[in-house]
Amino acid sequence: MLHNKIDIYSHMTDEMKKVLQIQETNSKKESSSDLLDIREEYEEERKFWNEDAPELFKVFDKTISGPYGDISLRFYYPNNQDINNCVVFIHGGGFILGSSNTHDKTIRNFAKHSSSVTVSIDYKLSPEHKFPVAIKESATLVKYLRQNATKYKINKNSISFVGDSAGANLCLGTTLFLRDELEDISFIKSLILYYGLFGLKDSPSRRVLGGPWDGLSKEDLKYYETSYLNNEEESNHPYYDCLNADLSYGIPPVYLAVAELDPLKDDSFALEKILKKHNITCELEEFKGMLHSFLHYSRIVPQAEQAIIAGSDFFKKHTNK
Repeated sequence: MLHNKIDIYSHMTDEMKKVLQIQETNSKKESSSDLLDIREEYEEERKFWNEDAPELFKVFDKTISGPYGDISLRFYYPNNQDINNCVVFIHGGGFILGSSNTHDKTIRNFAKHSSSVTVSIDYKLSPEHKFPVAIKESATLVKYLRQNATKYKINKNSISFVGDSAGANLCLGTTLFLRDELEDISFIKSLILYYGLFGLKDSPSRRVLGGPWDGLSKEDLKYYETSYLNNEEESNHPYYDCLNADLSYGIPPVYLAVAELDPLKDDSFALEKILKKHNITCELEEFKGMLHSFLHYSRIVPQAEQAIIAGSDFFKKHTNK
């Protein structure tokens, strides 16, 4: 019900308002309801925001074999060091959209500021490939990187996850999957999670925030969930509803970035409380006047760069111990 929603326009920064204006101008007049068309439009729309991405020492694509077929990867090298910390970047997009291309500038910025080899995974999207395909593909990537660490000049005992939105959910879900499968995941040094979905079914932020301006209405969120999951029962699975998991052990230090005007922000606040209850290192930072997905808009939104730097600093602090 929009009549119960906060007037977000009175709370947004001027730069965030400009983002909405640009998106309105750049969007097609007639929006398609076909998912393949929506994906294509999303890829096209993100090209504008990825302009002027930082140049790195080396970027290349790679395909590896996975449990559900080939997995497409992109490796980002900010330097030519002989050995590097490694970041696995898992992109957002409601489990149904997105790629290394749509998140290219964000990934490059994180690689630059963290001075780490950053590997982006194009996991198979839903609804064609449902839970837990993306998690198992991400776990396969981690194992591959550890087995081929010398080839890629990475420290196999220093891998971290970075993800935004649905990607943040997949980062935590994959960490839990690896913990349960391998038992010792001390090689995972940190989780950098931007405005993630972690399992709340309802919350104050979901009641008063979210709408056509960010694609996160109640109906939108339900659509993403039903596209990703095989059935209603899986909405309680601990690799999706991570707040329903045993978070008392085996979780590396966690950085949580939330947007003030994001209906999902209470998911991160709840996760922070649970982790701190179990004495797991967790830092949460709220970015005022921001909407969900603000990392994409570093071209005009300074808070996007600030959030990347903050996450990178957390990564370096807990990786270099």
